[in-house]
Amino acid sequence: MRYLPITAFFFLLVFAPTASESAYPEISSAIDQFVSQVYPQKSRYYWVINDTTSDFSNEIIVDINTFLHVNPKKDAQPHRFLLLLIEGKLVGVQRIPLGAKVECHSDEKEI
Repeated sequence: MRYLPITAFFFLLVFAPTASESAYPEISSAIDQFVSQVYPQKSRYYWVINDTTSDFSNEIIVDINTFLHVNPKKDAQPHRFLLLLIEGKLVGVQRIPLGAKVECHSDEKEI
């Protein structure tokens, strides 16, 4: 009985979602849905977010790298995309070169 508070605290600490995981769950599911449509079914892939920018509350631009494992003996094939998500839904995609410098912000008028 005396270990119950310690055990409960441990389980709460380990299994409770953090703010970063649950802040925008629709964004990660939209990205995963996009990547799963790009690569063949049953292929092994993963994706990494490089950068995000949000100029408006409902719009976000995401710079991602994707990696496709065709053969376990070879290195993964990398690709890079810019995704436009509005209200958690994918509305635009652009494939960009891997080494390109990308500035994900709105154009401002110069005076």
